[in-house]
Amino acid sequence: MAGPTSLKGFDRVGDDTLNSIVQSSLITFFEWGLIDKGNYFNVNIPTTGHYGGDKHRLRLVDDPNYTKGQVWEGFRSNWVWQSGNSTYPLSQSPEPIQVSGVYINGAYKPLSTVGTYAHHVEYPAGRIVFDSAIPTSTTVEAEFSYTWINVIPANSIPWFRELQYRSQRVDSDHFLQDGSGDWSQLGQSRMQMPSLAVEIVPRRRFVPYQLGGGTYVTTDVLFHAIAENEYTRDKIIDIVSYQNEKTIYLLNTNRMAEFDKFPLDYRGSISDGAMIYPDLVKPTGVGGFQYHRLRFDKMYSQEMTMLHPSLYTGVVRASTEVIMPTI
Repeated sequence: MAGPTSLKGFDRVGDDTLNSIVQSSLITFFEWGLIDKGNYFNVNIPTTGHYGGDKHRLRLVDDPNYTKGQVWEGFRSNWVWQSGNSTYPLSQSPEPIQVSGVYINGAYKPLSTVGTYAHHVEYPAGRIVFDSAIPTSTTVEAEFSYTWINVIPANSIPWFRELQYRSQRVDSDHFLQDGSGDWSQLGQSRMQMPSLAVEIVPRRRFVPYQLGGGTYVTTDVLFHAIAENEYTRDKIIDIVSYQNEKTIYLLNTNRMAEFDKFPLDYRGSISDGAMIYPDLVKPTGVGGFQYHRLRFDKMYSQEMTMLHPSLYTGVVRASTEVIMPTI
């Protein structure tokens, strides 16, 4: 326990503290939990959209951070990487597709390719980045899986995001347009629906845990459901509110950083030995990064709103309870 001259509750100023740990853990938990329940669609070659267009075809992205011809993206972001990284079986089949390479004008180029077509995958952005620019007239195709409900942070978003409607309509003339249309915004500033956004509310309550130390720390969390129709909005609200009184484990993100065990690297590509949520929350003695338990309490829905005929929002407010032995 910290003495009278020392701050308590954390070791270093640079460490993640409870707010950031709770938010990142909840995003990881819901992202994994939804995928385990089938929150993904597989795109094989060929896969045609309901109204036409090719879902497997990638579009050229004019990203100012790269030379034109380096970046090619799918019609949906948030590609699924949580496949083949654990012995933990998914409850749905077939499992998501883990990208193994791309097709250049019909010729397959694996991720191990060197030279002209060397590339890597940025899973959160849903795109392929080549080491060097390729001709902009190239036809680039890939097999991948994308999430349906995207789980994102509601606060601390690095860019102002613009809602993108009709993101499933690959038959749109806008999809292959360069620099204009529905896909003109970079993936970082585009929010595709439906989405579940997790927000930590700046309100904190403390209750003593036991004689000798420890504290119940209660943190309020808002889960924002954003969808293009009422049915999907209500489904997200139900999924979240069903977790009332459920207990989960938080991730010790400080230890993950210390041992360089974040599943995705700085590029958004899969790290060596990437671990999914069930493996990450195993006890430290068996290679996991389990932190304290979190319990959902007093979940209720509020602010069910139709902001536009194609924009429905709702909020689930929850109190989360964590026992902190060092406070």
